[in-house]
Amino acid sequence: MATLKASCLSASLALSLPAQGVELVFNTYLDPPYVIQDQRELAGVNIEVYELLKKHSNLDISIRLLPLKRAYLMALESPNNCVFAIERSQARESSFTWISPMYISRYAIYQPQQSFTPLSSVADLQQLKIGSYLGSGIGEYLESLGVEVDLAKTNLNSAKKLQRQRTQAWASDILSSAYVHYHYSLGIQKQGFDFYSSLRAIACNKDSDAGALQKLQTSLNQLQKSGKISKILASYEQQYQVDLGL
Repeated sequence: MATLKASCLSASLALSLPAQGVELVFNTYLDPPYVIQDQRELAGVNIEVYELLKKHSNLDISIRLLPLKRAYLMALESPNNCVFAIERSQARESSFTWISPMYISRYAIYQPQQSFTPLSSVADLQQLKIGSYLGSGIGEYLESLGVEVDLAKTNLNSAKKLQRQRTQAWASDILSSAYVHYHYSLGIQKQGFDFYSSLRAIACNKDSDAGALQKLQTSLNQLQKSGKISKILASYEQQYQVDLGL
């Protein structure tokens, strides 16, 4: 598994490749197993994709670990900054220049094993108080449907709120939920109500260097075509025993 050294949450983590005149900053956030921090190292799906992109594009790209909300604001306000990576949605579309797609995320609603409400349609979600996390596109989507959403700091914190009965359900992408089930015993359903899919993409400030972003998009396209990104994602799905049938 690829790893990166992390000096602290706000530290910039750069690999030593030739500078290209423009430095892009990928502002990322803890989101296991997409971004995992183990002591002073970063690992996960997105870190492996980052390393592929940096090597293939030969661009000067650093990565900085921040809370999601701050990472989002940095990309929104600062040229040559991107948030790596978030759900691409209609509400966010006009705010960024998108390098896309990285992969598709599928989302499900999970409830306690011993107490759950049968769900057969998205309309049924309005019966529940559902946990998500700050900056999550799925939280925004649920709120747009009129669902009561409780936002935690992280996806794991949201799952723990369900365990403590502070919410009635937990909305998570299926790979993240598989990671939580693999590492924690929270008494949550392993299989959920699959209700939503979205693209995960790199969202960059609209005033970023156009040439660098075009080169980044070209590299992403070629890596997708080669199957290397799909191979990374599949390895994590296998490791955490993702049930794609739900």
